[in-house]
Amino acid sequence: MGAREIFDPQRGFVQTLSAILCVTLAWTPFGVSWADAIQAAGRDGQQLGQQVLGGFAFPLDTGNGTLTLNPGTAQESAISIGTLFPDTHNSATTTSDFTQLYGNNPGTLAAGLNAQTALNGETSFTGEAYRTLIDNAHQSHPDLHADPIWQSGDQVFSNFTPWAQSFSDCTTTTTQTETQHTVRVPDYQLCLRQPTVPQSCTATHQVHVEPLLSFVAGDGGFSSCGPGCLDVYIGRVGDNYWSAGCGVFTWQVTYNMIHPEAITSARLEHVVYDDQTRLFFGGNLIYTGASGWGACELGQSWVDTPNRDVTYAFNSSGHKIFQQNTIVGGMGEGYARIRLRYDLSKLITQDEWSWSGPNCQNLANAISDGICQTGSQLSCTNDPANASGCYVDPASQVMVCSAHLAQAPVASSTGIRNTCMAIQASGTCDLNQYGKCWTDTAGTHCLQPPANGMPNKTCESLETQGCSFIKSQCTSVLASGTCWDSVDTYDCGQTVGIPALQSNTQQQCAGPIRCMGEDCITVNRTQSQDFSKAVALLNSAQQMAMDLHCDYANADLQQKDPTTCQVFQGKPASCKMVGGALSLVDCCETPSGAMGLGRYVDLLIATSQMDSAVMAMDSSSAIRGAWETMRTPFTLAGDAWNSFQADFASGVNNLVGTDMLSTSDIASKGLLDSLKGELMKSVAEWIGQTFGQAAGNALFSAGGQAAFDAAGNLTPAAQSGGVQLGGGAAVAGQLLSTLMTAYTVVMIIIMIIQMVYSCEEPEYELAAKKQLKVCKDLGTYCESKVAGVCWVRKESYCCYNSPLARILNEQIKPQLGMDFGTPESPTCTGIKVADLDRVDWTQVNLDEWLAILAQTGHLPSAANAASMLNLDQLTGTGSRLNPQKYGAVSSGRQDTLTRTQGRMSDLDVPTVKRQSELEGWGMGPQ
Repeated sequence: MGAREIFDPQRGFVQTLSAILCVTLAWTPFGVSWADAIQAAGRDGQQLGQQVLGGFAFPLDTGNGTLTLNPGTAQESAISIGTLFPDTHNSATTTSDFTQLYGNNPGTLAAGLNAQTALNGETSFTGEAYRTLIDNAHQSHPDLHADPIWQSGDQVFSNFTPWAQSFSDCTTTTTQTETQHTVRVPDYQLCLRQPTVPQSCTATHQVHVEPLLSFVAGDGGFSSCGPGCLDVYIGRVGDNYWSAGCGVFTWQVTYNMIHPEAITSARLEHVVYDDQTRLFFGGNLIYTGASGWGACELGQSWVDTPNRDVTYAFNSSGHKIFQQNTIVGGMGEGYARIRLRYDLSKLITQDEWSWSGPNCQNLANAISDGICQTGSQLSCTNDPANASGCYVDPASQVMVCSAHLAQAPVASSTGIRNTCMAIQASGTCDLNQYGKCWTDTAGTHCLQPPANGMPNKTCESLETQGCSFIKSQCTSVLASGTCWDSVDTYDCGQTVGIPALQSNTQQQCAGPIRCMGEDCITVNRTQSQDFSKAVALLNSAQQMAMDLHCDYANADLQQKDPTTCQVFQGKPASCKMVGGALSLVDCCETPSGAMGLGRYVDLLIATSQMDSAVMAMDSSSAIRGAWETMRTPFTLAGDAWNSFQADFASGVNNLVGTDMLSTSDIASKGLLDSLKGELMKSVAEWIGQTFGQAAGNALFSAGGQAAFDAAGNLTPAAQSGGVQLGGGAAVAGQLLSTLMTAYTVVMIIIMIIQMVYSCEEPEYELAAKKQLKVCKDLGTYCESKVAGVCWVRKESYCCYNSPLARILNEQIKPQLGMDFGTPESPTCTGIKVADLDRVDWTQVNLDEWLAILAQTGHLPSAANAASMLNLDQLTGTGSRLNPQKYGAVSSGRQDTLTRTQGRMSDLDVPTVKRQSELEGWGMGPQ
């Protein structure tokens, strides 16, 4: 049957289609003038779509077989899951019916087979469509290899240039603008602050009491009647000092009221006379005696207690004139007493203690707290008070008692009263506790005075450096309330600028046929434009895979319990500070000179690349996995590693860095088998010798067993060539833990000669980790005291395997209601894998990690992006996989584009295209 017979039934349709195409092509040139309108309409459509998307709310699963659409809006409605998936034929279908299939391959296959069975027989649109597809797949298809339509298409594609000239000529221009925001990378430094204690001091008590009133003139006077009490007299106290047949005698007295505000009450309490009397204030009668007025000799003396309130006479300042008239027949007398009550605090204008030196109070407190040597004492050298604790001020005639005066600057247990006017303090108080000894795993040590009298690090030195004060934590407070030592925290870090790039893409289309497809519309692919944030999240995902820890469900069978798996698990660590500020044994100090944070970040990034490359490979490609283990993370040993690489680089480079041979070619020539055993064995041996048994067995195994013995040597099974990456005793998920252990060992070797002899090995390790910013500070506590004062202090930390692991713990744990425990009882657990889906990652701030990357030169900026992110740097000669980078003699590593072009140079594109056409019509290989 020829082509004519095949297409005769469709001739009318073909003719109609041809006519439409002719008209369309004729109209096309005029469509150019509409391109701008099309572009504007497209942009308007994008804006509308973004507005709609901004108000979009995801459906909520109610848990009872329905979903709530548009929750929280006026368009909220409910829909059954059975309606969305009608082929379930079950209105009670719930989301759990589908979520249970996630990750369940057997269940998914079974559900698929059940669906196929149902679709083969059910009456539904879906069933009809399914059967149509299946029936069509089983039909035979014509051979269109020589069909005129296919030949015409081949002619067009063989010379497409004339056609291309009629279509859009678009140029896309992308400009990048650098932005930056600053982040603080903290570097916390701790120091011990203790008060200075002199050996001898004096304290002086300055007290000044103002008089309540003063005597001006006349007959009278006043005297103290106790605290806050003053007796004021009118006349002269006595008996029968007048004589007359019947006469009138007068007393007059004037007082000056100085502090009326201090008066609380004034009462006429006592009047004595013989025979009759009257009292006046300011010329006004205020009291007449009980015997009346007008008679003479009555034959007796009178004593009245009127208790009359006369406060009004004293509630203003100025002169107060009192007068008493007495009628005497024969012998007689007459006088009166007014009792004043007052507030003594309003008369005391000075009540101050002053020490002879700036730190004398510390001496007094140290003596009273009992932390000074025998013979130290506090004594009062001048106390005018009597046994009851009161004295009469000679100037004001006011009685002053201990309760009215300021507390003496010493503890009450010393027996020194507030009325003391001079205190002598003397004693020897050594807060440095020289001669005290302690024993730990580093041996027995005793505190000795420092040679230069000053510790290496003081709080004052940190302040001089410009470090910012963060907090102060007191570890010793005794009865006096004095903080005898406090651990102060300063931030000596740096402010780092985090670079970011903002991209702006514009298109210029000059061709005669415009706005085809996406020519005139810039489509947002919803990818993140924040390169820095993407880097941080990618690092998080990479390090999670390498920092996984799971407990054994069956240790004998090496079976792990997935419910126990945690990421970013930490370990508690502590270090001590011993003695006082001048004799401080500081095992918490981070010495300078170690390789530092930058090298370790480089190690982490390289290890992440290694892990990603290994995990992406086929499990049978052990040689490629072996090469992935032989790069930057293990170059820290220097020449030994470079020498090893040089021996094997040329052969391995053929596998991963050139286009000369394909993997299958290498296998056929026997190169794969010849290199595999020796290469893996050499890599494993070097790692074991460099980092020890733990590191070697964490990465390699031999026949499912450990590859290294206790001495770090390969086991017999490994020596025979049975070394493999991972498997058996190797724990790939704990890779970062292994690297942290190895790296701190190298740093400790450098630091151990800089720290004091009395520090223990775990403290050296902590000092190294603190320099790598992997430890969370939990605070300080006192481990040991002498005479109530702390002399061994412990800083407590939770340390992780990378700075990012520590940052993620700090950011995520508060969301999950977790904490780090206390300094005495740290809680350094990681984050359970099952809890990761509860984390709101939009609330996780990774700016500090980005700042560390920027600080150590691992974050591209506008200035270096071209040199760091070009194809050759990432995949060619600048790659960590390039043997030449580590001293190997090689032709270098080609980038991925060059290698891809080389591998495709002999590819017959037309043949591949034709084969695809045949397979598409079901005529090619099945």
